[in-house]
Amino acid sequence: MSAVVGPPTLDTYWRELVTAALLGTDRRPPPAPPPGPVADLVADAVRSDDAARMLAAVAAVAAARRAAFVAGPPAVPVQLPEPDDRPWCPPAAVATWRQVVAAWPLLEDEWLLTVARSGLRVPPDLLVELLQRHRNDAVRRARVVLAGGATAHLLIDHLASLAAPARRTTAATASAELPELPVSPGLANLLTADAHTFVRRLAQGFDAGEFGPPHRAVLVNLLARCRPEVLPDAASMLDRVARSSSPEHALATGLAAGLGDLARLRHRALTELQPPGGGPPAAPTG
Repeated sequence: MSAVVGPPTLDTYWRELVTAALLGTDRRPPPAPPPGPVADLVADAVRSDDAARMLAAVAAVAAARRAAFVAGPPAVPVQLPEPDDRPWCPPAAVATWRQVVAAWPLLEDEWLLTVARSGLRVPPDLLVELLQRHRNDAVRRARVVLAGGATAHLLIDHLASLAAPARRTTAATASAELPELPVSPGLANLLTADAHTFVRRLAQGFDAGEFGPPHRAVLVNLLARCRPEVLPDAASMLDRVARSSSPEHALATGLAAGLGDLARLRHRALTELQPPGGGPPAAPTG
């Protein structure tokens, strides 16, 4: 006793149409539509050949399948962030941030604080990246929110991937000040020195063979926290040492080259973030 086979369902008929379309009507005639509205529509189309009739069937089934979709519940509209009149960081500053985090990440804290103190804000695409980068660092995350403003709060509220793993609080002063970087007592006075004093003291140290690879960390910290106006002259002096062939500089040329890059990068980062009205941004405290 053979089983009774009923007419094909709309989904089955659609799969058969797809197979016929892939093989071509010359190799496989289009299947007969199941009884009902689709068959009536194809018959009413009065197409003269198999290919034309199949196109009519495809159009009818596609319309029927699309009509079967039911709209879901209305989505909650996304609220716009609070108004923020601060201009975006210039694209050059965003490019410099990428260089900072790749080459000298200890400069990032100053970059973030300078954005806020210059009356600028981080553009949304970079803001998402920053929130992800500092998701587990409460202090740096607070700096990102400060630089992002209302847009940062909106993104955190709507994107679970940007929320901190747990509610963490941090003192406002901790996120508003630069972290201290250790500098040896013999160089600590240079943190507030003018350009002439700063460059002369470092030049004397390099010329006397006082500085070498073991002093790298201290000198990096010094250049990361010294007064910004000394950086151009310091970079020029360090370039001179890096190009020198004198025996006194033999062990310091590579060190000086790296420090020169640091000085130029920090100077460029701060210059690009000058307030829209001109003048240097407020110096971050540390």
